[in-house]
Formats: sequence, C-alpha cells, structure tokens
Amino acid sequence: MLVIIATPIGNVEDMSVRAANALRDANIIACEDTRTTKKLLRLLDIEVPGKFVAYHDHNGASIRPFLLSELQQGKVVALVSDAGTPLISDPGFKLVEACHEKNIRVTAMPGPTAPIMALTVSGLPTDKFTFNGFVPATLTASRKAILQTSTSQLTQIWFSTASKLLTHLKTMLSIYGNRRAVVARELTKLYEEVRSAPLEELISHYEKSGPPKGEIVLVIAGELGEALQRDSIQIDVLLKEALQRLSLRDAVNEVSILTGIQKKQVYGLALTIMNSKTQN
Repeated sequence: MLVIIATPIGNVEDMSVRAANALRDANIIACEDTRTTKKLLRLLDIEVPGKFVAYHDHNGASIRPFLLSELQQGKVVALVSDAGTPLISDPGFKLVEACHEKNIRVTAMPGPTAPIMALTVSGLPTDKFTFNGFVPATLTASRKAILQTSTSQLTQIWFSTASKLLTHLKTMLSIYGNRRAVVARELTKLYEEVRSAPLEELISHYEKSGPPKGEIVLVIAGELGEALQRDSIQIDVLLKEALQRLSLRDAVNEVSILTGIQKKQVYGLALTIMNSKTQN
C-alpha cells in the first residue's frame, strides 16, 4: 500500500497523530531529501527501522520500479515531501498513477498545505480557485503562464521565491492590471506574514523594503474582482465609514447594495481593512 503523508510546512506541531503513526509503521519512506525527513522524525521522536529512499524530480524514473516492486510484495511505502502535501509541485503523481495502473492501493494522511492556507487567510474568494505551482523562472515563460490565466474568473494561487518576487509582481501587474493580491510568506513559522494590497502597492512596498525572506505564496484576485479593484478607493471609503456604525455583516450588505459588487468580494475587502486596523 502506498501512503501519501502530509508533513508540516513550518511548525512541527501541525503533524497529525495519524500521520506520525503511519510514518512509524511504514516499511519504506520515500522522500525528497532523506536528511530533512530524518530531522522531522527526530523531532517527532520516531524511530523507523525501515528503509529511506530519496525520490525526487531527478531520480523518479529510476526509483519508481523499485518502489512499485516493493509495493507489489505487500510492503507499505510512505511518500512524503520536504514540507506540506506530496504531489503539490513534486513527482509523486507519477508514482500514484503507476500504482493505479497496477491495482496497488493508495491512501493519504491529509494535513498541511501552503496553497490552501494562503488562500484561507487571503480574504479573496475561496469558492473557486486555481493553483498554478511555481511562476516559471524565465521572463518569457512567466509572462506566457500568467497570460494564460489573465481572463480566469478564479482566484489564482502561485508559488514564488524571494529573489524573483518583485519581478513576478511587476509581470502580474502588466498582465492582470492592478488587482488585489496577497503575499503570504513563512506560513506557520515564527515570522509569518500576510500582506494584502493592490499589486501596485505591493510592488512599491518591496521596492522600498527589498526582497522578503522565506517561502512565498501569491494569491491574486480573479477577473471578476476587477470591478472592485477599479473602484477600490471609493469602496474602501464606504466600507470604513459603514464599519464604524454597523456590524461586519450589515456593513458588507450595505456596501454590496450601494456598489453592485458581490458580497463575498466586499467581505474580503472588509476583512483586510479590519486586519489592517488590528496590526496598526
């Protein structure tokens, strides 16, 4: 049986008891970096008598036959990534695909995943969204990838890196327009930060402060949010005034009626305003 196990994205206490037990019971642990996974096991006080096998982009094709052979012999193989849920931007799906072809049972121990956490704290619509993985490294490839999502009405989620963040934000501004966006970094860690603003404001901030440290998730409003973004100054004023005299629910309802903007989008902006007040 293949067991897909989600591991913490920063805080070791996010490891579930069920996932820890599955690691403890596995015959083989297939992981991106054996050093990272062994460190996690030490923190969890887990001693695993089974084998460790490195399984990543560079050796996946050569390692899969061995793992499949072990699985067909009845062994339990635990698949983990360095952080988060396997198969999110890693080669795990090829192993799962091969297991289905060979009628090998596949199950999972769900848990931490950075894209979903970033989405849930973003204040942007969560009912429909797309995860696009890492923004491609080269400017030409990144423009092409972002352009393909430019007319989507879904909230867009991307991975970025500190050194490329400003370039990615500027590329998104040139293609998406000044949409509302969120930069979420170091999620679940000591210096966790969630910064929400129109793309122009985010660019201005990082031009002054320099590139941030840590791992980064970008969440960008879909095309449906553009009416809200075009009138964001007016709506900000209306919301701030309404929130001073009404409950959150009533303020959102009033501004939605006045502007014609969907309640979910107004609610997301209201949360951003309230969080900004709390931080200040």
